[in-house]
Amino acid sequence: MDDLSGHLRTVMRITFFFLSVCFIGWALLPEYKPLFGGLILGAVASLANAFHLSWKVRQVGAYAAAGVKKRGNLGFLTRACIGLLAAVLAERYFSFSLYGTVAGLFVAQLATLILGFIAKRNSAVRHSTDERGENN
Repeated sequence: MDDLSGHLRTVMRITFFFLSVCFIGWALLPEYKPLFGGLILGAVASLANAFHLSWKVRQVGAYAAAGVKKRGNLGFLTRACIGLLAAVLAERYFSFSLYGTVAGLFVAQLATLILGFIAKRNSAVRHSTDERGENN
């Protein structure tokens, strides 16, 4: 992934589209409000995790480029705590569906995975064997 900020922007747009669908579901289907509320809370936590991971990747890259010997990690504990906080908020304070919250936690990660597959496919199409003159 050469353009991290561009991919993060696209993940943010996909997550906002997902959130808008969830808000429409919240408004139109009142019997499923706990499910949609959990999806919304989980998707917001997922987007926060994506931003945190992006910040940590940039930080580790800057350390590597500067030659700093600081041990860089990607902050798994912080991201796990954000997910746990979303689950506790959903269950204890808002009475949202825990299943919906857990499902919403995967929204940004799934968007990133799909974007990665698309980027890989597009780079494979651009770099065919014909460009190097092997089939000429």
